[in-house]
Amino acid sequence: MTARADAGLGRHGRRGARREVADLPEPRAPDRRLDQLLHVRKQRLGRLERERNEARQAWREQRHGQRALKQRWRDAREQAQAQWMAARAAFSGMSITSGEFRKARAVYERMKKEASQLRVDCQQALQACRAAGTDFFEARRRVMQADRQQEKLGVLRDELRAAEAARNVEA
Repeated sequence: MTARADAGLGRHGRRGARREVADLPEPRAPDRRLDQLLHVRKQRLGRLERERNEARQAWREQRHGQRALKQRWRDAREQAQAQWMAARAAFSGMSITSGEFRKARAVYERMKKEASQLRVDCQQALQACRAAGTDFFEARRRVMQADRQQEKLGVLRDELRAAEAARNVEA
């Protein structure tokens, strides 16, 4: 050993204590897993919202089509009844012959059959409309559930950051 080292002199020949290495913890890299999860969930929420909006639009279109079909059925039924009432009145007033009355009755039966077919179509459209409504409400429930989950994860992330900040202040 040299004389300087024995005398307690520092590196540059000055007297003084050697510096001790400060025992500071290494700054940890922040955990980004929760942020990544929130990002993925946000993308999923966006997709679910698009699906919900598409389901809502499909349901609206189904309802509109069903209403139009229902109106066509009502109009056909009323038209058949009006035609039959006019034929009966004309026959009762003796302004048409029995042959013309039979023709009018055949026309009425055909119109009644068409109206009943429209009624069947209307019932099928109603079932499709109800199914579209069920799809919309299921999509809406999924969006609300995902939104709630997203909110919980956001609160958890904020609490973890606040706890980390409190730990850093204490240290």
